Amino acid sequence: MTEIGHAFQERAKMLETTQWANEFSWNEIENISKYLYISKAAKGSAIFNEGSRNAEMYLIVEGSVNVVKEDVSNRGKVLSVITKGKVIGEMALFDGQPRSAKVIATDDATMLVLSRDNLERLIDDIPKLAAKLLLKLGALISHKLRMTSGMLVDYI
Repeated sequence: MTEIGHAFQERAKMLETTQWANEFSWNEIENISKYLYISKAAKGSAIFNEGSRNAEMYLIVEGSVNVVKEDVSNRGKVLSVITKGKVIGEMALFDGQPRSAKVIATDDATMLVLSRDNLERLIDDIPKLAAKLLLKLGALISHKLRMTSGMLVDYI
């Protein structure tokens, strides 16, 4: 097996350990893995900063991260803790807008990353699989919006 083949298999095995794999066959997991890359972040380091424009989604494979937003006094407030199997940054795949918060590794973290460019390649190469992935992302965004709306009602 070539070095590329080993890296692709490593990503597939990493993806398989997450809840994201539940809805995909092994063949689909392998195909999705061809469009991902591995990123690592040391404890305390920023994965991305508020306002940055990198159009990438991160699937946490190991470790955890804090989503942090500055308040009016410029103090960082932890909005949520994201753990293994969860994603961050998925909105950037759709809208390309600046990041709405900073994400900091609370432990050493390993992530699988899907860039907007690779998502577009997946759409061109395997449209049916891309549609299945996009439906999963849409459901995730919808779920997060419903949770946020539920919490927001307490402040209205």
